[in-house]
Amino acid sequence: MKVLVTGANGHIGSHVVRQLLDQQHQVRAMVRKGSDLRGLDGLNPDFVYGDIMDEAAVMAAAEGCDAIIHMAAVYKTIAKTPEEIVEPAVKGAEIVFKGAAKYGIRRVVYTSSVASIGFSYSPNTFLSNQDWNNDATNPYYVAKTQSEKAAQRLAKEHGIHLVVICPAIVLGENDFRITPSNQLVMDWLNGKGQTYPGGLNLVDVRDVAAAHVAALTRGENGHRYIVGGENLEVKAIGEKLKRLTGIRPLYLPMGRGPTLVFARIVETLCKLIGLTPPFTYDLVFEAVGRYCFFDTRETEEVLQIKPRKADESLRSAVDWLLKLNKLRPGVATKIQRHLSGQGAA
Repeated sequence: MKVLVTGANGHIGSHVVRQLLDQQHQVRAMVRKGSDLRGLDGLNPDFVYGDIMDEAAVMAAAEGCDAIIHMAAVYKTIAKTPEEIVEPAVKGAEIVFKGAAKYGIRRVVYTSSVASIGFSYSPNTFLSNQDWNNDATNPYYVAKTQSEKAAQRLAKEHGIHLVVICPAIVLGENDFRITPSNQLVMDWLNGKGQTYPGGLNLVDVRDVAAAHVAALTRGENGHRYIVGGENLEVKAIGEKLKRLTGIRPLYLPMGRGPTLVFARIVETLCKLIGLTPPFTYDLVFEAVGRYCFFDTRETEEVLQIKPRKADESLRSAVDWLLKLNKLRPGVATKIQRHLSGQGAA
């Protein structure tokens, strides 16, 4: 199969390209000029250059392909304006489906996020692919929800077989820009971030890539597949990091209400003095005191993947952060000594 991959040099994209090539697919990798291509070192896809907002570039890239895996998007949770995240997500989806329709491409795998699924207020509630994030406030969560709904609508309009992949918190190697997912681990270890009441689902980037590739042939039309690993209390993730690295992340024990007030104050003060806030009210609103817990059994059965355990994904993230020197020198030294001690044991 000849597959166009948009966002091919991204954290997930580089792994998708690698796995597609390993399975003997032809890959047309769409990247922007001047992009960091280190994640694709040693690979030989057919490179095409252009921005996902450039209709002519997308059309040229799509011509002659059998399928599209669309991953190009702005992945950041703090932005100066919501439009810088929302507009590329929605317009990019429109252009991709227009290109697919023009060239008779009948299969699109679309990368969304569990941000479009949402959160619950109970650790005993496991969300499914039938749930939607109807109270999203953070621009990234709004963008993923709106763009996925646009993709579902466009696929029906053009008669295109659409499979949606909704990854959870994606950890692991080849993340040269350090996405917000790996940054969580980085900030926890560097003492800049805190764990908090609530829950997250962690998944390894290699498993997310495998789900994208499997979706080309196994994904059912119109289905959303949540790709996740273990559902964990955020505080429990901190404990896992303590056992793995010897460093216990700070824990913020305040409930949802006080934390929201604190976030509003911090964000306001940062704006007054011209600093980028470490977190925003809308991001805290999404996560703190809520649970990103999911039922992923259908995904594992249909796409035939078995996600790695959180310990392995966290270890991969830590190893990557060490490799890129993203941890403070004292922190890195302590972790390396701890890991050496584990190896000796």
